Amino acid sequence: MKYVSWLLFIILLTVPAFAAAVEEDDGAGVDDASAGGTDDFALTGPKIDPLIDIRNWLGRAGAPALEKSQQDPLKKLYDKEVKSLARHFEERFGVSLRSALAAQSRPSEHLGFSAKPNPELTLEVQRISNHLSDVLISTLRMDQQVPLRKYQSEMVRVKRIEQTKQKLAEAGVSVSAQQQTQIEAIYARESYLRTLAVIEAGSENYDVTLSALSSQTTQKVAEVLDRSASLLAR
Repeated sequence: MKYVSWLLFIILLTVPAFAAAVEEDDGAGVDDASAGGTDDFALTGPKIDPLIDIRNWLGRAGAPALEKSQQDPLKKLYDKEVKSLARHFEERFGVSLRSALAAQSRPSEHLGFSAKPNPELTLEVQRISNHLSDVLISTLRMDQQVPLRKYQSEMVRVKRIEQTKQKLAEAGVSVSAQQQTQIEAIYARESYLRTLAVIEAGSENYDVTLSALSSQTTQKVAEVLDRSASLLAR
């Protein structure tokens, strides 16, 4: 295997994938009747039930379901956080934050938005949506948080392994059963450390930590492949 091919593979492998867990799951649902808006926070556009994603994640992770006593505090916390972010967002983009969040959850329904996409707005809405999820999840009980975050990390692990296999195939690189086992162990380690990092971060941003972890994983995978290349070159 030529050095250039290995270098190309390593560069391709460094494309971040750690944000996929939230993006790939079901979006938050729009529910005009059940959303937990406060009386002094009347915004135009559809309202969102902020707990739909969390209920889904808890169910799929096999974690204890939300109790009735948890739901109202979570909705109030969501409203408070949206209210604190709304003014800056609306001054910047000229649209209601609630409507933007609702439009994101139902992309097939324009909900009053222009059909022409705005990449900057889309990225900001995704960032805010992820932040809101982190704020809510960080207040859950640990017996709910831990399996939920582990479930999300496992989603990332599966996707990362599939991307690696695809890139190896595209580069014409074949791996042995032993290498495959080593690579899967590396991604299992990343999944475990990712879960810990996200839980420890709480509602704080953890992108830098996950980026560093992703880079470490990439390096370890490259070392497994480099050892094989060195043996073949002898």
